[in-house]
Amino acid sequence: MKDGTSVTTVEGLATEGQLHNLQQAFIDHDAFQCGYCTPGQICSAVACIDEARAGAVSAVTPDVRAQGPIELTDDEIRERMSGNICRCGAYVNIVAAVRDADKAHG
Repeated sequence: MKDGTSVTTVEGLATEGQLHNLQQAFIDHDAFQCGYCTPGQICSAVACIDEARAGAVSAVTPDVRAQGPIELTDDEIRERMSGNICRCGAYVNIVAAVRDADKAHG
């Protein structure tokens, strides 16, 4: 299905030995416990931020007719990341990491 397309894994997010801002935010916010879901959480968080910046609305976007970037509130982050399950329950820290990574490079 992905023949001829580019796929970025969590390992491919770092550049020249420098962690991606979301990888660093997950460390800074202790946004993982066992680590099993961490690669998927980080890759989804990158997409979450990219989609919001591109103006893609979600089920919780207050104005679905909004033009331009969507503010990534905690509710927006939770909705956009809802397909990822963390059995350890690190959601509060994951949301904080995504929020801060978005603001740091906003």
